[in-house]
Amino acid sequence: MTEFMELVCEQGVVTFDGKVVEVFGFGQTEHPLRFHVQMLKEIQVNIPGGRFSDPFVSFKARHMNREGMAIFTDEEAASPEVTALIEAVRAAAPNLEK
Repeated sequence: MTEFMELVCEQGVVTFDGKVVEVFGFGQTEHPLRFHVQMLKEIQVNIPGGRFSDPFVSFKARHMNREGMAIFTDEEAASPEVTALIEAVRAAAPNLEK
């Protein structure tokens, strides 16, 4: 099992305990969004960002109409902790479509 991981970012916090990804803040909603790895269907990564967009990662789950999006500064996106969390979630999620 993955050890507890936590990214404290300028705009919010992302945690992963090996089974559940939780996204707090990032201007998306008043409430944290939680995604069990069994329900994840897609992880979209846009790092290092684009001409008109900040770096981000989004988590999309089956049967949910919301996605959990974490938006990073350039410095945060370049950190090995962001990469490690994304890879840990990918490794634990057996039903990813992409």
